Amino acid sequence: MDLVEELRNRGLKVTPQRMAVLRVLSEGGHYTGEQIYETLKKTEPGISLSTVYNALETLREARLINSFEARGATWYEFRKEPHANVICVDSDEILDVDVDLSNLTSSINSKGIKVKGVNLVVYGECGKSGESFHQ
Repeated sequence: MDLVEELRNRGLKVTPQRMAVLRVLSEGGHYTGEQIYETLKKTEPGISLSTVYNALETLREARLINSFEARGATWYEFRKEPHANVICVDSDEILDVDVDLSNLTSSINSKGIKVKGVNLVVYGECGKSGESFHQ
């Protein structure tokens, strides 16, 4: 995926800050704004926390990234297709699990509500089963 083209297709300016945030998120995983900031300031010492959050909000509004609330924080991820974010309470990890959400969205659509996006957060004890996601 060409990140520059994705920004332009959504009418956004291609800025070094947005590109830096997208590069971190495109590596996969789940990050808080503070974690992205800590990662970026190693290579971009002039970047500020507010700049990172402004970029994240712009990218989220443009639907280039996804965000969800869990454990008292907002988490950001590059993956946008419907899936479950499983919060492993025993290992403090967040795992992506593919699930079929079509029944959920169909049920909501049948009530006359147009679903624009779904964020499913599941809390569970992952134990050793979480290890299979890291292969």
